[in-house]
Amino acid sequence: MEKDPDKIIQELREDVSAFVELKLELLKLNTYERTGKVIAVLSYGLVLLFLAFFAILFIFLALGFFLGEWIGFTGAGFALVAVLYLLLMGLIIRNREIITTKVLNEVITTLLSNDEKRNETTNDEPATDADTAGTVAS
Repeated sequence: MEKDPDKIIQELREDVSAFVELKLELLKLNTYERTGKVIAVLSYGLVLLFLAFFAILFIFLALGFFLGEWIGFTGAGFALVAVLYLLLMGLIIRNREIITTKVLNEVITTLLSNDEKRNETTNDEPATDADTAGTVAS
């Protein structure tokens, strides 16, 4: 028995519609996963930066007091620390391109690591009829 052409077209339309919906859902989930990874990396970096800031702050406070006692004038010790801060700021401003490139590369690496893991898992799965022939065996 042959199927009615209208019925075949209707089934094909439903299949294409379901395929498009599934592809959109997959795209949405991939976007959520990538966004989550970026937020995780950025929040980890932010926490690490916050802790490093306070560690450096206390190290420089201790250095200011130490230099103040060594010189005999606390204000001069903190002035030397301020000059050291200004030198560090100048160094960071001078190397802005290098720093931004490294941060950008880290974000891109994080985003692409998800694709590499996905490709490794799909390559390890056994091939099915749909994978090898391009059509599903009936």
